[in-house]
Amino acid sequence: MIICQPNTFEFDFIKAHIAKFELDDRELKKEEFLIVKDIENKVVAFGRIRKHSTCEELCSLGVIEPQRLKGIGRILSEELIKKSGGPLFLTCIIPVFFEPLGFQITKEYPHELKEKLNYCIDKLCVPEEYVVMKFIK
Repeated sequence: MIICQPNTFEFDFIKAHIAKFELDDRELKKEEFLIVKDIENKVVAFGRIRKHSTCEELCSLGVIEPQRLKGIGRILSEELIKKSGGPLFLTCIIPVFFEPLGFQITKEYPHELKEKLNYCIDKLCVPEEYVVMKFIK
């Protein structure tokens, strides 16, 4: 596996899969993303650290279907955490995935995450409950 930043073609692939997976597609910037490539040089996972004025956010994390449940999402998340430079938050429906990485559910978070939570609830409708998590480790 190779972890790197995407090129323009790969970024188009990411944007298509963000739409397919119904992830946050707002303010997408290629330079915020990291991707994971397999031995055939194909993108198998992607995610970004989105910079806000008061914090950073791990978001738009996706693993391509045949590659799920192989630890790729965890490895990519760890690399994204290393890339972060400030208070780091995320909004998700699967807190059990992020807890071992050092995130904890929090009720106190910057206004940007309040806006993100509202966006998720209003636009990304799923049966699970959305939570905001903060990186503690």
